[in-house]
Amino acid sequence: RQGLRVLGVAYGTPPPEPLAFTSPLIWLGLVGMADPIRSGVKEAIATFHRAGIATVMVTGDQSPTAHTIGQALNLSQGKALKMLDGSDLSHLTPEQAGELCQQVHIFSRISPAHKLQVVQALQRAGQVVAMTGDGINDTPALKAAEVGIAMGHSGTDAAREVADVILQDDDLGTMVQAVSQGRTIYGNIRKAVHFLLATNLSEIMVMFAAISLGLGQPLNALQLLWLNLVTDIFPGLALALEPAEPGVLTQPPRPPEEPIIQPAAFQRMVLESTVLSVSALGAYGFALHRYGMGPQASTLGFMSLTLAQLLHALSCRSRARCVFGPQRLPANRYLALALSLSLTLQFGALGIPPLGHLLRLTPLSWLDAAVITASALIPLVINEATKATPPTPAEPDQPAARIP
Repeated sequence: RQGLRVLGVAYGTPPPEPLAFTSPLIWLGLVGMADPIRSGVKEAIATFHRAGIATVMVTGDQSPTAHTIGQALNLSQGKALKMLDGSDLSHLTPEQAGELCQQVHIFSRISPAHKLQVVQALQRAGQVVAMTGDGINDTPALKAAEVGIAMGHSGTDAAREVADVILQDDDLGTMVQAVSQGRTIYGNIRKAVHFLLATNLSEIMVMFAAISLGLGQPLNALQLLWLNLVTDIFPGLALALEPAEPGVLTQPPRPPEEPIIQPAAFQRMVLESTVLSVSALGAYGFALHRYGMGPQASTLGFMSLTLAQLLHALSCRSRARCVFGPQRLPANRYLALALSLSLTLQFGALGIPPLGHLLRLTPLSWLDAAVITASALIPLVINEATKATPPTPAEPDQPAARIP
């Protein structure tokens, strides 16, 4: 009950054959060995719980020892600690095991076969399982889990061979960093895809609307190509390198079958594209009224849409947090560099005569510049003002995955 591993010690006359004792053994007593919890493990488990990841301890220790350790680690998150002995697990049907394993916090007196049974039971129940282990007897469960995690220092070669991830420092806190990095990378892919689709959709809307309304062709082929080269490539790459957003480890894990572009995100993308295209068409319409159909009007539409798309990259940094809000996002120097490079190329195209002639651009007046600036800023303000409320963090008692 103190979390010690207890061994009985006795001695006697050595038998002629191993384990073939003929004379009685003389009892000496019991030895309690402490295996203290590593520094940082309790904090790492608490972080997992906040991230919607439930933790399950699978051990060969006796139930009282495992219970004491489980309480010290707060595996049950303040609730009653539920345990299951390996001998009881052997008598369960697969359906019973799948239902019961989701409620258990500690599996005690577990054999290697039991570990595999626990992993498979959780998987049948629809859970995504990550399994940590270091011994040869852990290899079946490590291989069966969605994510097998082996120890780098204390782990055996067999465990490292079948594992998907190897912890070089044997530190559970490194797994917390891995979860954070994984969520950040996937989120950044979504941001980059969202930005690319929204900006390209806005170009389609501008061309389709202008031609349908008989307003001519606001952008020529080279200008469209320039838009895709300047406003897509550099900001899109920079968004893929965004640092982790605050609270990335307080959100629930996403379902494995969830598409990269959800219906709500697609609706949001259409809204943003509409705002971008309407603003650019407004600048183009102003130029048509002032200059008539020709290079001057095309220049205003081209510059307005380009600058609006570049500023839209700022809005795509977060799906919920406002760029102008009190909770600032971490700085992304890559995005700052990408926007600076794109703006330099854009104004260079306007200021360098050969390039401007190739793109059919004309000089701008101060009024034209003011209209372009307004049409570029308006979509940013509207899209930021209409962002959704940040999602509510996952409740600690709603596990989305279990880590034996």
